[in-house]
Amino acid sequence: STLFTLFALAASIGPACLAMGATLPAMGLLAQRSGRPLSRLYALNTAGAAAGALAAAFALIPSLGLRGTSFALAATHFSLALACAALSLFQHRRGRSSGPEESECPPDPEPAGPPLSVGDSPAGARQLALAAFSGAAAFILEVAWFRALRSAWFGTADSLAVMLFCFLVALALGAALAPALRRRGIGLGVSFAAAALFVVLATPLIDRFDLVEVFQSKGALRQTSRVLGGLLVMGPPILLVGVALPTLLDCGRRPRDWALLYAANTLGAVVGANAAAWLLLERLGPVATAWTAAAILAAGALVAGGPRRGRFLLLGGGAVALLAVAVPMSAGHRSRTLGASRSLGADSTLVESRHGPDASLSVVAFPGGKALVINGFVAAAEAQDPRLHYMDAMGRLPMLLHPDPRDALVICFGTGQTAHAVRDEGAARLDIADLNAAVFEMAHHFEANRSVLEDPRTRPVVMDGRAWLRRGDRAYDVVTLEPMPPFFSGTNSLYSVGFYELVHARLRPGGIVAQWFPLHLMTPEQAASVAAAFVAVFPEAVLWLDPGSIARNGLPDQGILLGRRRGGGEEAGGTPFGEEWPGYLRLPESGGRPLASFDARDRIALDGAGLRRFAEGADPVTDDNVLLEYRPSAYRAREVGVQDSIRLIHERIDAARR
Repeated sequence: STLFTLFALAASIGPACLAMGATLPAMGLLAQRSGRPLSRLYALNTAGAAAGALAAAFALIPSLGLRGTSFALAATHFSLALACAALSLFQHRRGRSSGPEESECPPDPEPAGPPLSVGDSPAGARQLALAAFSGAAAFILEVAWFRALRSAWFGTADSLAVMLFCFLVALALGAALAPALRRRGIGLGVSFAAAALFVVLATPLIDRFDLVEVFQSKGALRQTSRVLGGLLVMGPPILLVGVALPTLLDCGRRPRDWALLYAANTLGAVVGANAAAWLLLERLGPVATAWTAAAILAAGALVAGGPRRGRFLLLGGGAVALLAVAVPMSAGHRSRTLGASRSLGADSTLVESRHGPDASLSVVAFPGGKALVINGFVAAAEAQDPRLHYMDAMGRLPMLLHPDPRDALVICFGTGQTAHAVRDEGAARLDIADLNAAVFEMAHHFEANRSVLEDPRTRPVVMDGRAWLRRGDRAYDVVTLEPMPPFFSGTNSLYSVGFYELVHARLRPGGIVAQWFPLHLMTPEQAASVAAAFVAVFPEAVLWLDPGSIARNGLPDQGILLGRRRGGGEEAGGTPFGEEWPGYLRLPESGGRPLASFDARDRIALDGAGLRRFAEGADPVTDDNVLLEYRPSAYRAREVGVQDSIRLIHERIDAARR
């Protein structure tokens, strides 16, 4: 599977990335002809990447969708290619070709050092090593710090764009300052040593970003404060790391030199990113992983050479800061889970934590229960709290609606309460798909799942639920899912028309699907868009509201969309969710059922016709428009607060019912 993924990526995006990588030697030739150092063009290129990250997340994708944004960028590249061709032709006709040959370059007005001779001298090999060190350190920091920032700011599209912007802006500033540092005699040894020192100091600060209230404020203030905070803390170390490659590029004289340096830097970045994600994070955690990057930078300072006094003074300061400041600060937070107190609103104690390649998971205990925290968000919890009973209903409702549910699929395991409810209602075979293996490994902390994973009828699958449906061929009677919040990056795909079509294809005739419908995590417009996508594929659907999930304004804030694939014997055009629920004629395995029949039937807020009225005029969520990921949500405290958003959704429900 991994080899296939690598091959697919190489075949799809490989040619475009190869072409982009070939632009650096061309920039070097342009720099020589213009009499400017290559680092300046590299700085402009990186600054453009930073601007592009913000433009894509905040303007292009929300306005044009993924496909429209791709077409717009392709058209931009094509226009630039035509402009370059026209300029070249114009210069040729004006006789510019009679000047120096392509290989002849004017002297560099700002000598950067001896010409690079890769493979021909120890100096060339040292320069390649420094390029690789800087790439590895930069991407280890990106993986480690971004993991902490995802827990502090949530893994949303705008948060990821801000993180990337801060990172790229710092690299661009480092490239822009490289010539000035060379002129002042500040060598790479000092830059590497200073970067290591700042990494040591910045890491415990980033580990506390979830405690900064202004980062969770409204709208533009939130984004502005995050940009400023990210630049203030991440900026200095990344700027100093970003000095290395541009300085080395300015040392080169030939396209071959630039290509080899860029290749070494990129190879170091690839190795660093993969080592951080697959090895370091799991074994060391984000903080120590970032300090590993500091150790690589310290090694780079020793390899680079230069004035010993400055290098060793900075490295000594870094060691003192690590022992006297950074380690004590981080040690005080080892028992703390980033984002847990914000989401739970109560003090919590860390029970167990895992840092995988794609997420950080923790089990925390709080007064009255336990919770599963994924990247700073409480994904699920068990406690004697009626607000959590909807997770049991997520499994029971679709099973009770089906006359003979034999095969079931649960997407997103959480604490396992939904999976237990499905098993308890008589499923003969139960598949559970979750992207994180650690979710299954930490299931023993939650008694509410009643050891469902140990049941021989249960098969846990470590895979994205949508990928599992696409790649498998098993048919199901019931599919139920409670993904991460709709506005989290990547979750939009589990609320889209394309996903529901895939579920429909895997359901047997008469099969039931249950989709989590969190009113407190959506704006009224987003709620209508989710409903529009659902009824577009499952026209016979209802909205069920959990009677125990009451928000502060007295209104239910947890709902479940229930749909049925036609062909199970019901009359065309009618609703399959009538007075009789076949499951209530069966006894659950536990001998008792927490979901009473009147709660199941009487809590249907909208029937099929009402749900279509609720969704009327809304754009269905698709994989292209990604309405949930790139639009503001009430949970993130935009202009409309959470309680007001819940009230507005209920007003729309009442209007659709009438």
